[in-house]
Amino acid sequence: MSPVTKYFISVDEVEPLDVGDEEGFQGVDSRLIISDRTMGSERACLFRAIFPKGAYHGPHWHTKSDELLYALRGKAIQWVDGVEYIMTPGTAMLIPKNVVHWMRNDWDEDFEVIGIYPEAPNFEETGQQVSDDWEAFGFTPRPTRSK
Repeated sequence: MSPVTKYFISVDEVEPLDVGDEEGFQGVDSRLIISDRTMGSERACLFRAIFPKGAYHGPHWHTKSDELLYALRGKAIQWVDGVEYIMTPGTAMLIPKNVVHWMRNDWDEDFEVIGIYPEAPNFEETGQQVSDDWEAFGFTPRPTRSK
C-alpha cells in the first residue's frame, strides 16, 4: 500500500515554513507543497519560495540532498561555490549536496522559484547547515543591484 495520502494539492493549502534567522532566511515566503507531511511523500519534497526585494537565504549547504531550482518570475542572485548566477524565468540550477550556496533578490520585482530536494521528504531532512561567516562566501544582506 502506498504511503501517499493525497495526489493533488494547492500551494494555498500549505502554510509558510517557520524559518528565519537561525535557518539563514530573511523575508522569504517558502512553502513545502509536496512533503511527507502534506502528501505522504517518503523520498522527496517540492517547495515554492517567493523572495520580495531584499529577501535572502544566506550561505548554507545541505548534507543529505541535492537541490534543484527552477525560476518562475523575477530575478535573483544565486551564488554557488564561488560563482554568482542570475536566475531569471525559465532558468534552472542543480546544487549538489555539501556545496555552499545563497540566494538574494536585489531587484524590485518578486522572485518566485520552485525547488526540489530529491533525497529528502521534508526541509529538516535536507541536513541544512548555515555558515557562521557569511562574508567568507561573498554575502551581504544588503542589495547590491537595482532594477
